[in-house]
Amino acid sequence: MAVLLVAAMALCFWRCETPSRGCLDIEATNFAFAADKPCEDGCCTYPNLILVFNQEFDGEVWLQDSVYVNNLGHPFIIRGTAMYFSDFQLGQQGQQYGVADTISLKTWTGSDSVTINFVDDFVLGRRIPLEYTVGTFKKSGFFDEFRCQLGLSATANTIVSSKTPSGHPLNKQNDSLWLNNTDKFVWLQIAYKKDTLSSTPTDTLRFGASDFGGQPFMISRTGNFEHQTGTDFRISMTLDYALLFKDVNLANIGQSELKAKIISALSGTFEVE
Repeated sequence: MAVLLVAAMALCFWRCETPSRGCLDIEATNFAFAADKPCEDGCCTYPNLILVFNQEFDGEVWLQDSVYVNNLGHPFIIRGTAMYFSDFQLGQQGQQYGVADTISLKTWTGSDSVTINFVDDFVLGRRIPLEYTVGTFKKSGFFDEFRCQLGLSATANTIVSSKTPSGHPLNKQNDSLWLNNTDKFVWLQIAYKKDTLSSTPTDTLRFGASDFGGQPFMISRTGNFEHQTGTDFRISMTLDYALLFKDVNLANIGQSELKAKIISALSGTFEVE
């Protein structure tokens, strides 16, 4: 009797147990540990590199249109900022890893348009939001270097903004992040008031390729950056405007000199962790 009972239970188990399908890639965010067959519809989803972009003034969260005082005791107002980041790379034992996403975009050669395939890691940083999805990033482990560019490569700078997909960072913006047919995109834009008087107009600094000598500004930091398998990889980058406007007397400086001072100060204003 006992033998028959065991046999019946085994038969039921054999008939009732159906193979479960799921994502069997351990690097995926939806890795199915209990699955014994791979899904047939490409169900795996992969981690993203997430840029957490913090903007501060002297270690405190920067609040748009608030009055700030620099180290010279000069009060001023930063009304708004916008800046492009691209070419994100994480270094691991001498090897560089970037995002896997690509996109085909039209570029302008000066006489004709040409479609080129780009790594799609373009980010347009503003006060809000704080987090930006850079793209799919599978490689896990510990990384010892982070790199990205403030600005665009020479080829990316020729992308035709009006031909990019709606919602893409390089698509036309309401505040016209476009300089001219020579410089193309605005890489960095800062709207400010040089004092706190209500009658003082808002001035806007627009930095393009020529302001940076035709080359994007490289942000490079060493550290210990960990990406756990199957999870999004968050990198926090902080820009401190107190350092950007250090030793600047906005009441007595022209825009050309101010732009030169800001570019000179950029290297010390970013922290990454």
